[in-house]
Amino acid sequence: MFVDSHCHLDFPCFSEDFTSLIAALEQKKIKKVIIPATQVSHWERIEILAQQHASIYYSLGIHPHFLSDLGANDLTLLSKKLSSGDNKCIALGEIGLDKFASATTQQQEAVFVAQLLIAERLGLPIILHCVKRQGRVLALLKKHNFTQGGVYHAFSGSLEVADAFIALGFKLGVGGVITHPQAKQVRQTVTQLPLDALILETDAPDMPIYQQQSAINNPLNIISIFNELCLLRSEPKAQLATQLYTNVHNIFPLSDD
Repeated sequence: MFVDSHCHLDFPCFSEDFTSLIAALEQKKIKKVIIPATQVSHWERIEILAQQHASIYYSLGIHPHFLSDLGANDLTLLSKKLSSGDNKCIALGEIGLDKFASATTQQQEAVFVAQLLIAERLGLPIILHCVKRQGRVLALLKKHNFTQGGVYHAFSGSLEVADAFIALGFKLGVGGVITHPQAKQVRQTVTQLPLDALILETDAPDMPIYQQQSAINNPLNIISIFNELCLLRSEPKAQLATQLYTNVHNIFPLSDD
């Protein structure tokens, strides 16, 4: 059984064949999908999808690429929604810092820290978006004594960086990048990391797998990512599948099967 720990099924590109896609996921034993919010305008749609489909869980948060849309009361609304007791909402995210976002560093850090404090107060893990800002993110996590852990989404860094996040209680999201032969560093790093620190994700519709045939990435590609990880790791395939599934449940409060 598999969990796609990061998949944007709320994006319009999935709307037309949504019911068929959910059925295909079930057939392939992809039992759960976690939709991380990126912007306030998508929160309601994500909540509705989770209500309609038993396999869908979600997180709410404000992504650094969407800070231009931030309203004066959005952080208050975020705290209120996360406090509502919806058991399908299992984290705060995706949040973080991004060198290439249009928002200023000051604004990104202010919103990131505000969301960290909400997550800490509510006892929620976070889904972390971090691009070329690993050192600063680590510094802010330590400065604000963040203890809830979470997932470093789309990890592609060094073993040293990985170890630093693992020490703070984070799992590392392993996605389509490991299927690309030229991604030598991350492919080498995932062979060295402790197995209990890894979880699988597609980031669909983004982060395509190697030689992808379709126009957009698809959560069904979690199987291809898993198969590539099996080639890179030394553990038996069954052990890998079981541990990866367990890892997601250890970081997120998902229901038992």
